[in-house]
Amino acid sequence: MEDVSLIDAKEQLADLMQRAVRGEDVRINDPQIGTVKLELVERPAKSVEPRYPIRVPGLMKGRVQIPEDKLLEPLSDKELDWLSGENSP
Repeated sequence: MEDVSLIDAKEQLADLMQRAVRGEDVRINDPQIGTVKLELVERPAKSVEPRYPIRVPGLMKGRVQIPEDKLLEPLSDKELDWLSGENSP
């Protein structure tokens, strides 16, 4: 068990946390607050499954073909209305 001052604990917090994870008793002293014991509350889960599938850049490369003459062509009035939401229910 080691007592560390609050000033020293600020400088070496990562090291003190690792020692607490290993099971060592680490206490931090402050004259105004008193003594606080640092201990591990909960270990992180070993494998956390992502909520959504992992996105892979370039997955659709080569699957979508847009003719060059249509790529820069202005949108029609019908398409502009649809994009602006004017014809939505």
